[in-house]
Amino acid sequence: MRLGVTRFATSYLTLGCLHENKGALIRMFTSNEWKSSKFAKINDGKIVEDVVLDKEFWKNIITCLKGALPLIEVLRLVDSDQKPAMGFIYEAMDQAKEKIQKAFNAVKKRY
Repeated sequence: MRLGVTRFATSYLTLGCLHENKGALIRMFTSNEWKSSKFAKINDGKIVEDVVLDKEFWKNIITCLKGALPLIEVLRLVDSDQKPAMGFIYEAMDQAKEKIQKAFNAVKKRY
């Protein structure tokens, strides 16, 4: 990806990468190799382990991803080399709001 495409999406891409590697991260922090390492015994290691094993952390990542993707799509449209007409931007914003609303309504229905 080129800088212009990812400039607004760096945090989103990082969260997405974390989410994709959730299983491997959890396995790593629950492994015997981790538990016997010096890092598992220091404060920073314990803090990171607590975060990775926290179900609320992973739930919050999903929430961020669902809310951010539609906005990043609009930012990419606005930041593209070809500037779209204002009507397209307003339409894209309306669609982004609808996508975000649907994503969070689906979450509410499950709980």
